[in-house]
Amino acid sequence: MRLFFVRHGEIPANIHKIYAGRSSEGLTTRGRKQANEIGRKFAQDTIEAVFHSPLLRTAETAEIICQHIVCEPIAVDSFIELKMGRWEGLAEHEVASLYPDEWKRWNSLPAELLIEGRETLHQLQERVLAGVRTIIVNYSSLKTILVVTHVAVIRVIILSVENRNLNQYKLIPIPNCGTFCFNSSDFNGLL
Repeated sequence: MRLFFVRHGEIPANIHKIYAGRSSEGLTTRGRKQANEIGRKFAQDTIEAVFHSPLLRTAETAEIICQHIVCEPIAVDSFIELKMGRWEGLAEHEVASLYPDEWKRWNSLPAELLIEGRETLHQLQERVLAGVRTIIVNYSSLKTILVVTHVAVIRVIILSVENRNLNQYKLIPIPNCGTFCFNSSDFNGLL
């Protein structure tokens, strides 16, 4: 089985470097264009199922992609964005100013950041890998699956598959509508 993971299209928070977290922001005009472009690209693949996080930005991205591949998207909680706690809705410069010690830890040892009400990268990794496991087990007859999700989710997948430390989290660029492909065998030993 091939699994494509796609980050949602651009939202206003991406432009302004705001931690959107689990907010209900929709796509910008550019974000809708990005989703259409990736949908056209996937029209040439045989995508058999499309899953997405339940947040508006991933749902919109998945719906636009599905217009090109004639598929009905399915929301899956496992692929929702990292719970940001008190950082949600704040711009990066605001977090740096209001919480300088946390900001420093986030940028140097992100896997060690512990904030009340915020999901850790280890918790995120467990949740996301459980979601991948569910897809691989429950849809084992399918050959190609697409998951529309978020930057944090894709980063922990990459780090897990590459057997890298979660503290390397900030080193992986994930652009809007960036696409990453894995085989189900890449998750052997992780699930």
